[in-house]
Amino acid sequence: METGRCLAVLLLTWSVVTAGASPVDDPGCTLHPVKNDKQVKMRYTTSRVTSGCVGRGPRDTNMEVHILNLKYNISQMPLTRFSVNVSAAKGGRKVVFVVNSNKHTVLNVTTGDHRLAFVTDKHKLTVIGFNKEINKTDLSSSNAEILNWTKTNYGGVSTFVELEDPRKINFQVNREPSTSEKCVPKSYFDAEPYLEAEFDSDNTKSCLDPTVHPGREAHIMWLQQSPPDSGTQAVDLNIKVTCSNGKPAKELTTLLVLKSHERMFWNIDQMPEYVKFMVSGKYSIKKITKEPINGTVLPDSKEGLIKEARDKDFAFIASYTEIPAAKSITLELVRDCGGKKTEVTTAPHSKISEPSKVVQGLMELCRPWKCTENAIEVALPKSLLERSQVDITEMTLEDPACRATDNMTHFVLKSIIEDCSTNLEGGIHAKNQLVLTLASHPDKIMVPFQCDLPEKLFLHLYQTPDFSSPSTTVVEVNKVTYVQVSFQTADGNSPLRLQDCYLQIPDQAAPQMLIRSGMPKSYSVEILNSPNTKTNRFSFIYKAEEQQRSTLSATLFCQVDRENQHGSYNASIKVMLKNPASLSRGLGIGTVLGITFGAFLIGVMLTATLWYIYSHTRPTAKMQPVSANPPASESSSTNHSIGSTQSTPCSTSSMA
Repeated sequence: METGRCLAVLLLTWSVVTAGASPVDDPGCTLHPVKNDKQVKMRYTTSRVTSGCVGRGPRDTNMEVHILNLKYNISQMPLTRFSVNVSAAKGGRKVVFVVNSNKHTVLNVTTGDHRLAFVTDKHKLTVIGFNKEINKTDLSSSNAEILNWTKTNYGGVSTFVELEDPRKINFQVNREPSTSEKCVPKSYFDAEPYLEAEFDSDNTKSCLDPTVHPGREAHIMWLQQSPPDSGTQAVDLNIKVTCSNGKPAKELTTLLVLKSHERMFWNIDQMPEYVKFMVSGKYSIKKITKEPINGTVLPDSKEGLIKEARDKDFAFIASYTEIPAAKSITLELVRDCGGKKTEVTTAPHSKISEPSKVVQGLMELCRPWKCTENAIEVALPKSLLERSQVDITEMTLEDPACRATDNMTHFVLKSIIEDCSTNLEGGIHAKNQLVLTLASHPDKIMVPFQCDLPEKLFLHLYQTPDFSSPSTTVVEVNKVTYVQVSFQTADGNSPLRLQDCYLQIPDQAAPQMLIRSGMPKSYSVEILNSPNTKTNRFSFIYKAEEQQRSTLSATLFCQVDRENQHGSYNASIKVMLKNPASLSRGLGIGTVLGITFGAFLIGVMLTATLWYIYSHTRPTAKMQPVSANPPASESSSTNHSIGSTQSTPCSTSSMA
């Protein structure tokens, strides 16, 4: 513990610039705008928009209507990535986006499985993507006119935003409607509950002469958003140092001057060892500090911040940027690479021609491919090709047998993941390439691409603790069942956390809880070690009721969430509860007792019936007793008869 604390203090002492450095001779610093091809790139995300408002919504309460009015100042055709989070959308609720732009724009839409409706200007906007319904009409670029048009056609507006030069837009639908009936735009509007946009800074300036570099450079960021009414605000800062040809020849000592209001908290995500910094407010450095560190007081002017950097021996200002508001900031420094640059020479017939550059640029802009649960889908809009004067006659995947069809508006292609030479890496990254044939180009154009399978939660049951046997859906009574909960995602930075699992058995009002809030609910449930952050494992023993029949259908439910992310994921699997003991022991004790008692009652009733029959069917008069000796008269007569017929010596003698 003490070693780690000392190391953190040592790193902070080395990284934070103190006031003891000697200034250098000032060669003068005149700031000039940084061009896109220079060595500094600045991006930031924010929910502050040029103007915006919220309203009660349309007359139909099962509908949301959102307006996006996009304004671009760049010369080339802009591409804006538009992601809509519809995971919380109610079933049957229709979501409509009315989108307009001041110049022709490509809007690349990602909606997941939820189908959205778009109303766009038919002259200035091309919407690409999947699961969308598009209606084109004439729309005005005026905020007031587009608001009035939407209210007339839908009876109300849910939200309105005006954005200038956005790169990406993330939108959350299914929010509670406002109590305000009218949507009246306000400048510098905070759309945080439902919108976050990413911008390239067009306000970055520099006084660094790339031909004369002293080996030390400073980057100044002034985050100018107002402090909150109470509490603190946080901003994430990420620094990337990139090089196209290996490790930089020289790691330049770099100073970061981070200016903000005093209640700002800077979360510094990555910091190379050669970066020093000065921060106002409070800050922390990932993997180094655990407690917030107090910063220093910095000047409230551009000139003062530049002088502060010069006083610390950083005379050359590589970038100076004023950012109106931000939730996160990314500073990318593109360095010259070490080693001799290798010139790539090609034969004249293999050089990348202008049509090939145009096609590859279009593919990079619109990215017409996406992955579903078990397939790759490609939909390339022909209108985009026509505007770029590209005539594609055929489109296939790497396997030429997987050919796209022309449905008059798009080139459409669909292939299951296992076909068409698709390579699935890590069980989620699907890689293939589009092979395009142009009418005016002799060679085929290859466009490699990758898409990720959608996020999904899986449940698998096993009968062995090594989880290597084939998965099953049978849960045997009084035997251990092993459960694996796995999450399919390309994001490995947010560990999976098991929250609740239970068995829902028919004819039982309450489910049989196995895990509640990540903790076992029974001694027969055990949380097991997991192989990675995307998997959770546990085991349980199912105890059957005495009267349970040999097999019974049930459902296993599990719910998980992810660390540092909102929302949860659910999965279920049908299982068979098998009770082999019920087959071997025959009838249960309850049944046996019932049969025994029934037999006893039947015996008693039979006995009573026989007695009743006997007692009611015998003679009513008494039988006379039989004497052992006959009457005397009968005896003498008999004897006389016998004596008169019997011949004896005496009688013969007497008669004689």
